[in-house]
Amino acid sequence: MTIDGGTFNQIFMHTAAVALGDGAVVNTISGVTGGYTTVAMQVTGISGDTITFEGTIDGTNWVAISTTDLSTGTAATTATADGIYRMVCLGLYQVRARISTWSAGIVYVTAVAVA
Repeated sequence: MTIDGGTFNQIFMHTAAVALGDGAVVNTISGVTGGYTTVAMQVTGISGDTITFEGTIDGTNWVAISTTDLSTGTAATTATADGIYRMVCLGLYQVRARISTWSAGIVYVTAVAVA
């Protein structure tokens, strides 16, 4: 997809999730763009739940990655409230928003990766 001369990709990481789960990954290496540098994720439906933002270089071992809550400017590796979170993913192979704790709610995480 392209917009205003730039390239982006939209990924539905979790759609109506009601349990723990890894969700869909964002492949940050792209044959079209060479790679995405930033991923923004909109999280909705959290109700006592935790999303852990993670990245990998080898596709197997996942590590918590710092994101920025765009409403507060606070950096963290997890989200416990609805919001939009931004992650720099330059040099990573994949990123994900894992539901690491779940107690209630219907969780949605939609990402946009930008070259």
